Amino acid sequence: MIDETKIARALAGNLGTTELTAEEFAAWEERFTELMGQPSPEELAFFEERRRSGLGVGLDADGKLVHGTSRT
Repeated sequence: MIDETKIARALAGNLGTTELTAEEFAAWEERFTELMGQPSPEELAFFEERRRSGLGVGLDADGKLVHGTSRT
């Protein structure tokens, strides 16, 4: 049986994955992988500001990495 509370706590960093059963770890791993593949609102805002400033690497509208041009 999978304890969703334990998985949520592990995803939040409040429980070590070694404390999950094999079933729970498999569910955690799937969700963790999915979450890591999606930028957070904070990441989106960070890269948007960099794009507006013409600095460094950011994300385009499709979520692909791009390099902004520097202002000189």
